[in-house]
Amino acid sequence: MTSESQSSSGYFLGEVMITSVLRVEHRLLRVMMEAMAEWLSKAPPTASLEMRARVSLLDIALEAHAQREEQHLFAHLRSLSDQAHHLVDMMVLVHDEVRSLFEEIETMDNPKEHLWTILDLTETHFVREEEEVFPLAEALLPRELLFELAKQG
Repeated sequence: MTSESQSSSGYFLGEVMITSVLRVEHRLLRVMMEAMAEWLSKAPPTASLEMRARVSLLDIALEAHAQREEQHLFAHLRSLSDQAHHLVDMMVLVHDEVRSLFEEIETMDNPKEHLWTILDLTETHFVREEEEVFPLAEALLPRELLFELAKQG
């Protein structure tokens, strides 16, 4: 294994596509979202310091993932077909909506409803990416590019 085939963390990414990386991230984010949902179902209605910390962690994790999708997949996929353009636009719209909800939470006393909305939107969004966007990317983008994007992301 050469140093060219390793990411900066030392893991071999020569045969991993960006869509595979994003699917793994979805699994990890779902664990985080399930923990948030479980905690929310038991949490008091008003925003506490603990809620703010949990919201901040979820926001950071979802934003990092959204940025990776937008910069390392969507930017290459959007122009390849009308279907790709439409799907990418729909995915970015959800990213923007989630960002907006997180911004609103910052000034709210009771952000629980917004958090439930974020969890629901995000799960629906992940399913659509996994069933429509990622397969389309794998069909339209050259495999070498999918491998290279995994290394970049």
